[in-house]
Amino acid sequence: MGKIKDKIFLGTIVVLIILLIGSSWRFNRMQNKMYQDLQEANRAIVEMDRTTKEKDGQYAKLVDYFNSERDLNRELKDQNKELYKLIKSQDEKLLMMSNAIVSLQDKDDEGDITQNEEDTTVFDMSLRYPNSDNPFINWDGSIFTSTQTYRGKWSFGELPLQIVMTETERGLWKSRLIGPEWLIVDSISVKSLPPQEFDNTPKRSNFGLLLGGGYVRSFDQNINNGFEISAGLQYKSHLMMLDASTTQQVGFKYIYKFNNFKKKN
Repeated sequence: MGKIKDKIFLGTIVVLIILLIGSSWRFNRMQNKMYQDLQEANRAIVEMDRTTKEKDGQYAKLVDYFNSERDLNRELKDQNKELYKLIKSQDEKLLMMSNAIVSLQDKDDEGDITQNEEDTTVFDMSLRYPNSDNPFINWDGSIFTSTQTYRGKWSFGELPLQIVMTETERGLWKSRLIGPEWLIVDSISVKSLPPQEFDNTPKRSNFGLLLGGGYVRSFDQNINNGFEISAGLQYKSHLMMLDASTTQQVGFKYIYKFNNFKKKN
């Protein structure tokens, strides 16, 4: 009678393990499908996205990270062959490309000109853009009325630019170009490799060895307590282990790891 119970118990365990393996396989398949559907939807969103002005001097555009390294290299070679050769010669990996077309805000202006003290046919003039307090473009020169010509010098101030990269709730990347209020960004294009390509940690095998041990305490006073040692194999999230204890028992166990807990920032 005891042997029959053991066989029923063992059969039940085997059935449960098979059901667990099947459910985990189905769960992984559903997860992969959801991820693929999300990526397809994200790709469509990126393709429809246009450069957006958030405020004066601040513009945003979603990053197209659905590119292979070959795609980026081909585009860089077409746009900037010298830089492409330099990157290749230095054995660098192309991760991202950003292109932007910018212009300056139109501005109506007026001011005074000064008659030259030494020559009344010459008028001195200074131009400042966008203002005289913090100019980016400067022109200082003179207008010669006798010859109807002018001569002067252009000089330029600093153009502060900031690029900020963020990630949306959908996992999309958004690039922002931020500059002075008088800077107009007509278009932004940012292309990169997929996010997983930025992970430089060494690639780990899907297989692994497991070894452990433990102490077993029985609630039955007629059964001695003991120690056990476990060894097994891991494949991705699947763990299979053999157990042997000092109480002369041998066992097999299957464990499936569903998900890691997400760390809050």
